[in-house]
Amino acid sequence: MKSHSKHSLPSVLWLCLCIMATTGNMYAQNQIRGKVIADNNEVVVGANVYWLGAATGTTTDIEGNFTLTRHPDQNILIASFVGYNNDTIALAPAQQEVLFALSSGLALQQVNITDKVGSTFISGLKTIKTEMITVNELRKAACCNLSESFQTNTSVEVGEADAVSGAKNVRMLGLDGAYVQMLTEGIPTLRGLAVTYGLQYIPGPWLDAIAITKGSGSVTNGYEPITGQINVEYQKPEKSDRLYFNAYANHMGRLEGNLNLAHRLNDRWSTLALLHVSGLQNDIDHNKDSFLDLPKYTLFTGIQRWTYHGKNMESMFGVKMLTEDRTGGQLSFNPKAPLSIANGYGIGINTQRVEAFAKTGFFLPKPNTSIGTMVSGIYHRQEAFFGLKTYSGIQKNLYLNLLYQTYLGTTNHQITTGASFMHDDYNETYNNTPYVRTENVPGIFAEYTYSHANKLSLVSGIRADYHNLYGFMLNPRLHWRYNPTDHATLRASVGRGFRVANVFAQNMGIFASARELDIQENLNPEIAWNYGINFTQELHFFDRKGYLTIDLYRTDFVNQVIADAYSTGNLLQVYNLNGKSFANSFQIEATHEILKKVDIKLSYKFDDARATYNGVLLQMPMQSQHKALFNIAYETLNRHWKFDFTTQWHGARYLYNTRLDNGIQNLTPEKSPDYFIFHAQITYIFRNFEWYVGGENLSGFTQHHPILNHHQPFGDQFDATNVWGPIVGRMFYSGIRFKIPYPVN
Repeated sequence: MKSHSKHSLPSVLWLCLCIMATTGNMYAQNQIRGKVIADNNEVVVGANVYWLGAATGTTTDIEGNFTLTRHPDQNILIASFVGYNNDTIALAPAQQEVLFALSSGLALQQVNITDKVGSTFISGLKTIKTEMITVNELRKAACCNLSESFQTNTSVEVGEADAVSGAKNVRMLGLDGAYVQMLTEGIPTLRGLAVTYGLQYIPGPWLDAIAITKGSGSVTNGYEPITGQINVEYQKPEKSDRLYFNAYANHMGRLEGNLNLAHRLNDRWSTLALLHVSGLQNDIDHNKDSFLDLPKYTLFTGIQRWTYHGKNMESMFGVKMLTEDRTGGQLSFNPKAPLSIANGYGIGINTQRVEAFAKTGFFLPKPNTSIGTMVSGIYHRQEAFFGLKTYSGIQKNLYLNLLYQTYLGTTNHQITTGASFMHDDYNETYNNTPYVRTENVPGIFAEYTYSHANKLSLVSGIRADYHNLYGFMLNPRLHWRYNPTDHATLRASVGRGFRVANVFAQNMGIFASARELDIQENLNPEIAWNYGINFTQELHFFDRKGYLTIDLYRTDFVNQVIADAYSTGNLLQVYNLNGKSFANSFQIEATHEILKKVDIKLSYKFDDARATYNGVLLQMPMQSQHKALFNIAYETLNRHWKFDFTTQWHGARYLYNTRLDNGIQNLTPEKSPDYFIFHAQITYIFRNFEWYVGGENLSGFTQHHPILNHHQPFGDQFDATNVWGPIVGRMFYSGIRFKIPYPVN
């Protein structure tokens, strides 16, 4: 496959950049910003900050910071956190910044215990349950990119899409990651053609936090979420270190380098450059099947972003660019020679991607009233071949979102209304057959939020969107939260979402097989209802904090695009659902600091996902019903050493039906075995320098010969998609982190 030549920015990006020049997190001139610290000068994450006698409040982020709109009738602000005495401050009329210092309670002081912030936490004040994964949690593993950021998380499961391309599959609530809305700081990004490889486009050192939300989410974020949302927060220019450098290498030859450079131009303007380069050029074939276990690749990506903090508005905008080349297949394949059977089986994927984005907020004179805008433009180009199959695709995307927020009567009753527009232009070619479509989806939405004394809250919303190809869509959503005690939270949710399937991107792994896509009919949009209930209980044993959370969700499809891998050995039939399709998901998780500086996490998840395949209700293939996780983390008292160990147990899953018995399709799919994998890491910290060394899959467990009929890659039984376990064995790595922080004012 020939590499891409350089392309000029498409018109949609020029339009986006022009809009960014005049528009740009909804903030206000009468907004209060602050920080909450403990008496040992550590920041307090997840502290509650609220107005005296009012229901309005917020929680601190992973750096202890918060932002809260000034109350029209109250100037007494309170900060609270479990295990500490409340701190109360009376704000002056013109005061816009505040610092809370929480002191330990008497009972804790008597035994000299200091409460500490967990590396993951769930806010008890948010109506929609949101699990926050902080930088401290991400650094329990190498976390080279977003797809490798969930090793200590059970809610999100990441696996291999096939045995040759290195693509990753995300699953949540028992369903494929296509039903999860991927957001970057509230803006939909990893969608469309990026759904297959997009997780690997976001380097781990760029991450500030990851927010995981199960269920349909808020109507303000769009119509697409069905099983949940994953919102990625990048490092912020105004909060980042002046310089941050990360280097990584593993024993297989993978090398990575990351450089973050921040500059605070003045009190209002800050800028940040995030740069990443990585690659693997070694031939890795541990199972001796003549195929590379890992594709060779080179990846370059970077972001330049700016923030502006003015008296009456705040804005954030930036540009991201990416280029990646990856090749794989048989060891004998020559990527510079023409594609042919004589040249052997190879794969090649070349991706070029440009993004521009902006977020701006203005406050109106009325308190708690604001206008916010979000704008993004994406140009994504991909060319690929798998053996003799060829694919090329271009996606041009423009996203606009306008929000207006105010209150009715009192701040207990908040209203958010707005309008959005999503434009997608797809131009795809598969085996020289073009597939072209343009989607334009204007929409309006309204959301009502009721809160009462931090005990009860309700978020009710509805969206009305018009799709130029499929017509009018109405999506209601409802979220409810009740705190029966100060340490317990009960939540429930119901919502409807719809999305348009991208058949080639979602099933690109199937290209690595003898199967051919057979789209049998005009495909309808996918529509589903999601219902959920969860309970979170803070735990306090031995004067230390933890939590227990129980989740139960169900997804019911009104329509689904079925990619039927059960129907025949050499076709992947694609058609609209005719019958039932649903997924039930149950998860229980407990975390606690069992000893000083010793944290454990124990979780279990059960997923039951079924769909109707040609009239028969069957378990969805490649979905593990059972998964369990155990993590233990220890930090020495001097904070110089950290030790992390994780065990994952993966249950059996049904495989794609590829076997022919005497020319007749075998109608009983096989199941994979269950297995354990083990990860460990040791980190040494000295001032602004960190050195880490670790290993993944320490037991060396692998799926033997994941490529079926690897000796006949152009035969009708070749299949590299039945991947249910690790492809490579033990992997050892090491890396460094170095930073030069900004001096504290």
